Amino acid sequence: MISKLFSKKQNTGVPKDPVAIFVNKKCENINNNKTLNTDIQNAVFSVIDTETTGLDLNDARIINVAAVKVQNFKIIDFYNSFINPETEIPKESIQWHNITDEMVADKPTAGEVLPDFLNFVDDSIIVGHHVTFDIKMINKEMMDSFSCQINNNWLDTMLIYSHAIIKKDERYSLDYLLDLYNVTCNGRHTALGDALATAEVFTKMIMQASREFKTVRELCDCQKSFIG
Repeated sequence: MISKLFSKKQNTGVPKDPVAIFVNKKCENINNNKTLNTDIQNAVFSVIDTETTGLDLNDARIINVAAVKVQNFKIIDFYNSFINPETEIPKESIQWHNITDEMVADKPTAGEVLPDFLNFVDDSIIVGHHVTFDIKMINKEMMDSFSCQINNNWLDTMLIYSHAIIKKDERYSLDYLLDLYNVTCNGRHTALGDALATAEVFTKMIMQASREFKTVRELCDCQKSFIG
């Protein structure tokens, strides 16, 4: 783990420790290296998912984060880590994802996990179902720990299906898409389980979409044409 190699970041002023410098430089490079003209088959995508202590962005914390790399219409790698949120997990959240305080008590904090997560995702296209929530949660933790944010281009599987596949401005759940594309999710409502299943759906979906949309830019533009 990258953060284990260096001292813990101090959350005041300009970043001075090596981990904070690495993360800030990485974010800068990612934000300056966004390429949309890559064809869909060759582009690298990171299908992400998070499990959190709640759904309120103001006080929720990440307790599990995962990313699944996709290229050439197949899964090529994955990343997964549980996180100690340094706060109690509400019972109503545990009923959803079954992640308890005991399960994360000895896990690293977000500040220790995020440098490795960032290094894995790098400047790939971020993908997920209702992915803006996950991105906002990650960026909240990034700001708290390192005072910077990721700004990767992103694609939402719900929007790709509705806008690029069936051409209707309608909303569909992940469970609907799992059934539609005949994908089994092992570990539903765990970050890795959901990310792997979403990645399988995504590979099938973009294979369909590639008949009409040739580049990442075309997919992003299709998405934006509906979301404004």
